[in-house]
Formats: sequence, structure tokens, C-alpha cells
Amino acid sequence: MTGKFPRNGFPKNGFRSNEPSTAVLALKPAPGPRPFGIAWKDNVATVSVRGDLDREALWAIDYTIGRAAADAGRIVLDLREVTHLDYAGVPELVARRKELVSRGGDLLIAVRNPYVSNILKAQGGADLALFHSVEEATGATVATAKVRMLRK
Repeated sequence: MTGKFPRNGFPKNGFRSNEPSTAVLALKPAPGPRPFGIAWKDNVATVSVRGDLDREALWAIDYTIGRAAADAGRIVLDLREVTHLDYAGVPELVARRKELVSRGGDLLIAVRNPYVSNILKAQGGADLALFHSVEEATGATVATAKVRMLRK
């Protein structure tokens, strides 16, 4: 690449460009068989995302959540490092959560940025479970599993 931005995306003066950042996505644990003795509804996976999320990024996140849901019923979507979220993709997250809840699982969202949180609340309302941290969301998962065990 020629010009003032080399391959690493930084200008020659060492400062980042003003171009929008792209989303980075990670899934933990990696897709594969769940640990022996853990029911699907009790197995937890975390999808961590950072950057600006346009509609295409949200589609990729929904796809990744779907892959994770093959082995884990509880998915924590970590959006704590997200700086922007496209309104148009939120209904897909709502639909994914409804699908997981109908199967006995859940989609829990950790979000720190008030701007992103407000977008989720405006588009998803009470249909999304929002938390301030992954630990808080994971704790909600454990609490839900314990309540379910007490009811049996």
C-alpha cells in the first residue's frame, strides 16, 4: 500500500487514522463438544466483540452466537469494548435471545458504554438482558441454573 498509511493501518507519523475501526470477534471456549456431565442449558460460552459494529458485523456476531449455541445454552455477549452499534442489527439479537430462551438457554449481554447500552434498550427494550460486566452476566447464569435445580 502506498501513500501515508502503511500496511499496519497507522500513518507514518505514528498516530491512528480517523477511519472507523472494524469489529474484532472472539468466541470462548472454541466450538467443540461440551465438557462431560454438563447439560447444554448449563454450559456457558462468551462471544467477545470490540470496535464499531455495523449491520454486517452484527450478522457475523449472530452467526457466531448460533455456532456457540450448538454446545452452550447460555451465551454471554461481551460488548464492553464496543464503541458504536448499528440500530438495524439489534432485532437479530432479540430474535436470537428469544430462540435460546425457548430452548431453555439464554443470551446475556455485558455492555459498559452508555451510548451502546441506550441503543440496545431503545431497540430491544425488555427483550434483552443487559449487565455491566461479564462476571455479572455469568453470575446471573449460575443463579438461573441454581433456581432451576431448586425447582426440580
